[in-house]
Amino acid sequence: MSPTDSLTSLRVDLGPIAYSTDTRKLRTKSRDRFAQSPVLRDLLRGRNAEIFIAPRDKDELRTAVAACARHRIPITVRGAGSGQFGQGVPLRGGAVIDVTAIAGVIDWHGEPGRRLPTTVRALTGTVVADIDAAIRPSGWELRMHPSTAHQATVGGYIAGGHAGIGSCRWGILRDPGNITALEVMTVEERPRLIELRGRDVNTVHHAYGANGIITEVELPVAPAWEWHELVIAFPDFEQASRFSVDICCSDGILTKVVSPHAHPLPRYFPELAGLIPDGESMVLVMAAVQSVPNVEDLVHANGGRIRYRCLEGKGAYGAPLYEFTWGHSMLRYQRHNDKLTGLMALFPQENLYESMVAVHRDFAELGPLHVEMKRIDGGLSCQGSPVFEFESQQRLAAITERLQQAGLFIANSHTPVLGAGGMKPWGPREAAVKREFDPYGLLAQGKADDAVVEDTIAVSTALPNSGWSYRLST
Repeated sequence: MSPTDSLTSLRVDLGPIAYSTDTRKLRTKSRDRFAQSPVLRDLLRGRNAEIFIAPRDKDELRTAVAACARHRIPITVRGAGSGQFGQGVPLRGGAVIDVTAIAGVIDWHGEPGRRLPTTVRALTGTVVADIDAAIRPSGWELRMHPSTAHQATVGGYIAGGHAGIGSCRWGILRDPGNITALEVMTVEERPRLIELRGRDVNTVHHAYGANGIITEVELPVAPAWEWHELVIAFPDFEQASRFSVDICCSDGILTKVVSPHAHPLPRYFPELAGLIPDGESMVLVMAAVQSVPNVEDLVHANGGRIRYRCLEGKGAYGAPLYEFTWGHSMLRYQRHNDKLTGLMALFPQENLYESMVAVHRDFAELGPLHVEMKRIDGGLSCQGSPVFEFESQQRLAAITERLQQAGLFIANSHTPVLGAGGMKPWGPREAAVKREFDPYGLLAQGKADDAVVEDTIAVSTALPNSGWSYRLST
């Protein structure tokens, strides 16, 4: 059967399920935020699905997936499209299945006034911020969320993200205990629903939807403190780094964000620029109200000044403070200069402060340093890199090698291919799960290691990056 005939038969099999083949719709729904990467801007432009499908519930999703399996139509599962690496881009046409209507908190046992640890379970298309809104009246919140919490779906966050707001305290998503359970739909003529718990969740987490369609997510929660936002200035980046390490190593201080930005990066945030004296570096912090006096002590001990403080989301800068950190930082830098880019470098836990200062000093000619503090594998680290203008893939490769020689571990954030990215371990367990859950190899074609990767993408996005390894690998 020709591809055209297969799509015609697929439309018939969809019955009342909403779909579209409108060119403009397909173009819009085949994009995510990959344009943040100067490497991917042109490479992924024009790679569109052939049909857009929007199931309203899991039953309609099952019908759509079964039809795609029968007709061997490639599938790209889409949430809000807030990914930055091309996770939501269909590399080989086929169907984009939008799961944003499959939403809602479905299992929550918290009760007002009861301080008992518990979990929350939600359908895949639930906006992350909506989960927090549902459980906060009971005194609980998610341990971590992306900087795009008000747009991102929870299924998309688990499938394409790895850390975020809260990681300076709780670690990254793949650290044991940070994902309680996942329900996954297989891609077969008769799709099954599989419940994954324990170490099995990491076979599907951060796999870009390549080895199973996430339908439900269960996450642990933490006490919902009254969070305060603090914009802090330091005369130099060494002091900002010392403060950032000190506050994250003070286990009794409750923080949610610790985000250092070297001069002149604060000038790239018009909303914040007036708060930081010219020539100084900045650390953005979210701290629980009871910890603010301790934060003040550490700020003063390291020669800094708190330039602004407010309740979460109440800042004069017009957005939650976390929307100036993590992936949102580069988005805002590029409004200042669209040539700016960076690499996803993981700093060594041993001698972390010294490493931050050395990279800031030794790569000063390249650009100012921005990192996000986070815990990983039970220890403190940070991720980020100097912010510099993109010139060519060759220069990007040379910078990668220099940073690795400086002791950093680089993940390639300029590729949609899992193996080339180097953040997701892909071994026999992951490959076996893909064969079982996606026997026809229809999911995320071109992105998983056991798929035949297109030479143009593999070659055009390749960097000599080491990737990340995990001591607590599961």
